[in-house]
Amino acid sequence: MNKDYYKTLNINRNATQDEIKKAFRTLSKTHHPDKGGNENTFKEMSEAYDTLSDEKKRQKYDMGGKNPFGDFGGGGPSPDDLFNQFFGRRQQRRQVRKGRNLNIPLKVTLEDVYLGSVKTLRYRRNVVCKDCTGTGGRTQQCTFCNGKGRKETIVGNAFFKQMRTEICNPCKGTGRLVIKACNSCVGQGYTDEDKTIDFKVPHNLQTGQQYSFRLIGDEIVNGEPGDLFLEVVILPHQHFKLIGKDLIYEPNISVIDLMIGTRIDIPHFDGKITATVKPDSNIHDSFQVRGKGMLNGNLIIKPKISLPKNLNSQEVKSLQEIKINRQ
Repeated sequence: MNKDYYKTLNINRNATQDEIKKAFRTLSKTHHPDKGGNENTFKEMSEAYDTLSDEKKRQKYDMGGKNPFGDFGGGGPSPDDLFNQFFGRRQQRRQVRKGRNLNIPLKVTLEDVYLGSVKTLRYRRNVVCKDCTGTGGRTQQCTFCNGKGRKETIVGNAFFKQMRTEICNPCKGTGRLVIKACNSCVGQGYTDEDKTIDFKVPHNLQTGQQYSFRLIGDEIVNGEPGDLFLEVVILPHQHFKLIGKDLIYEPNISVIDLMIGTRIDIPHFDGKITATVKPDSNIHDSFQVRGKGMLNGNLIIKPKISLPKNLNSQEVKSLQEIKINRQ
C-alpha cells in the first residue's frame, strides 16, 4: 500500500511546487534530527518531498504507481542532502582532542592507611615542546588533509548518509608536516617532563580503588591534556592483613599455651597491645580488640596453633599424666 505523501507534508493534492517546497521547509525545522525531531519521520518527509517535487515522479504517484524509491528507498537524494539544500551544510560537532591518560600505581603500607600520611608521587609525562610549540620544527602544509588536520568521509547508504571526521594520521591532526626537525624535540613536537603530585592517604583506602586527576596527563597539540589515574596497591605487611575495616593478626602459640592460657603482645600501630588467651580456649577461637582496626573496625586475633616437637621423656610423662587426669 502506497503512503499518502500529501498527508505526510500536510498539503492538498492541488498544491503548487512552491507550496510543496514551503511545506517541507516548515516541517523540517521541527522534525529534522538535528532539531530534536524523529529520524524516521524526517525520512518519510524527505521521501514525500523528493517524489512530489519532481513532476514525473508526482504524476506516476498520482496515477497509483509504486513508490518511486522502491521497497528499500534509494534513487533519490538522502534526507541530509534535502535538508542541506534548504538550511546549508549540516554542522558536525567536533570533539576536543585529548592527550593520553596516564596510569600509575599508588603503593601504600597499612601504617600509611591507619595513621594517615601524604604520599609524594613522581611520574613522567609528554608536554608540548616549548621551542617549536609542538610543530616538530619547520613545517609545510600537510598534503594529505590540505592543512585541515582531519579527514572527512561520507558513510552510510543511498538513503541516509553521514559525515565522519577523523584525525589526519600523517600530520597527527596539526595540519602541518615537518620538513626540518626541531633540535629540542628531534622533530617529535613533545618533550619529557618530570612531575610530582601530593596525595593525602584516606583511612578507608582499599586495594584496587582508583583516583583520577584531570588534565595532568600527557599534553597534545591543539587539545587538552589527558588525565592521571592512581590505582591503589596496599603492600603486604609483616604482621597484619586487612579485610574490610578489620586488621587480622595471626600469632603462633603452642597448644599448651592454648590449654593453660597465655598473654600475647601485639606490635600495633598505636603501640604494643596485650591480649589474653583464657585457659581451655578452643583451637578455632579468635579474639578481638574493638576499635583497633581501620575506621573503628576491630583487631581480630586468630592464633595459629603449633604442636610441640622433640619432647623429652619428662615432658611426655607430664602430658600422659594430664591425659589420665582428664579422663
